[in-house]
Amino acid sequence: MLRTRRAELMDDPNLDPLLHSEALRGLAQLNFFSFTGNEIWQQLKIFSEHNRSQAIRVLDLATGGGDIPIMLAKRARCAGLNFEFVGADISPTAVRFANERATKEKASVSFLELNVLNQNIPQGFDVIMTSLFTHHLDPMQVIDLLVKMRSATNQLVLVNDLIRGAFSLTIVSLATKILSNSKIVHHDGPASVRASYTIDEMRDMAKQSGLDNCIIHHSFPCRMLLVWRKSYE
Repeated sequence: MLRTRRAELMDDPNLDPLLHSEALRGLAQLNFFSFTGNEIWQQLKIFSEHNRSQAIRVLDLATGGGDIPIMLAKRARCAGLNFEFVGADISPTAVRFANERATKEKASVSFLELNVLNQNIPQGFDVIMTSLFTHHLDPMQVIDLLVKMRSATNQLVLVNDLIRGAFSLTIVSLATKILSNSKIVHHDGPASVRASYTIDEMRDMAKQSGLDNCIIHHSFPCRMLLVWRKSYE
């Protein structure tokens, strides 16, 4: 499947906030049933085994509705692990939605507005991660993003996204219809698959950004997770 990018409705800065919030809820459902949080949580637990002396600070870029850091914060609390989570997004609507959700779910996560493509990534984070973001970007933008994440993190980079392919397109198209009533999600889900990268393409971009020794896992059913540690350098 050739990579094709079409504008996603959720990226429209003039999108009605109510429709945007409905789409964020649908996206959270998709993240939940794709086990995205589980994959990331396993990496954070492994990382925490070697870093127990102080709080582990985690920054989630392009966090959307914040469902992933909120879930991770709740798991960390239940496990008695010392993590501090921050989510960042370019959208004021998403940041407001995420803050409200964190308060409702009593999750200790803070959120801030950040245009990661045009602004510097805040310093002082042990882990910098992002999910479902790289497919929004052209290859050079992905490389620039990975360079910034590599430079800003104290230790660990995690990148989660869809894998482009016919199987992924079928699964995502069905899942968006089953798990969400949002017309935006119905449109953006398949569009995201078509705009995504293969594992080989992601590995090549990672190599160009200096993440030569990264590991890329195939996450069931149709995602990948890039893992890179500074100790690999």
